[in-house]
Amino acid sequence: MAAKIKEHGIGIAIKRAQKRLFIEVTMIGKLTHEDYEVFVPLIDKALKEAKGLEVDMLVDMRKFEGWELKAAWDDMKFGLKYRNAFDKMAIVGDKKWEEISVKMFAHMMKGKTKFFKDRQKALAWLLK
Repeated sequence: MAAKIKEHGIGIAIKRAQKRLFIEVTMIGKLTHEDYEVFVPLIDKALKEAKGLEVDMLVDMRKFEGWELKAAWDDMKFGLKYRNAFDKMAIVGDKKWEEISVKMFAHMMKGKTKFFKDRQKALAWLLK
């Protein structure tokens, strides 16, 4: 019997509209250091090209299953590096620990950060 392959990774959509950049990130499965090696340079490039634009981010964690140890460290470094980069950040998840984490770390962010259980409500809040 063949082993079942567990899907993991970080999906990214980057959209630009007038004076605004919108980045949507979908976290899938158990993330690895290699996932961040692909993800972080894409965000770096998008933010460098976004000079003068408002930047909002939606992070969808509904299919997220955690991190390998080195990836958890990568995630913390990412959060510290970009804590002043976003005007608004909406986190969509379905686990209580995700909601608590967002509330704990929201004060460290320059912009507004809010947790949602519903993706459509998160999008509506970002687009206000």
